[in-house]
Amino acid sequence: MHGVIVSNFKTYLDEFLGADAWGDVIAGAGLDGKTYLPVALYPDAEMEALLEAAVNATGLRREDLLADFGEWVIGPLVRMYQAMIPAGWDAITFLLNMQQIHERILRLKDPAATAPKIQVHKRGDDTLEIHYLSQRNMAAMIHGSVKGVAAYFNETASLLGSEAGEGGEQRFVFHIQPNKTQAREAV
Repeated sequence: MHGVIVSNFKTYLDEFLGADAWGDVIAGAGLDGKTYLPVALYPDAEMEALLEAAVNATGLRREDLLADFGEWVIGPLVRMYQAMIPAGWDAITFLLNMQQIHERILRLKDPAATAPKIQVHKRGDDTLEIHYLSQRNMAAMIHGSVKGVAAYFNETASLLGSEAGEGGEQRFVFHIQPNKTQAREAV
């Protein structure tokens, strides 16, 4: 797991639960004394243990916690990697190129590391179909992340449907549209 995800998960929990929450989550995960650096990679099992401990601390379902974190984390990630996002992109263009951006960032940290497969296909002018293929079981982050990406570009993402496949696969269909205030300003 990317250290930038784990370290942002700490910041998210600090905001959501309070500054002392991380120590409880680390202890609940059995990872006392562990520090996570944004530039390192960590075993997926550690992120899973942190998620489980955070679920216990928040009372949220795992999927809801991941979706909320996925939406929240887009802001910090976009600020960190903004130089990799060409000017003039919108949410759909960003999402269509998300896998390449993700792999490029990952290769900067560790050329041997693998990213989950996130396949994005356009299904009409404002509809995207996204396939998440990973054994990491973190597909719920996609739902939140797409909403976060849309918000970053002052657009709105609506989930039209989703279905689980085999082996960790999840399929989502989203409708993406500019916010009405943005559309009026452009006229």
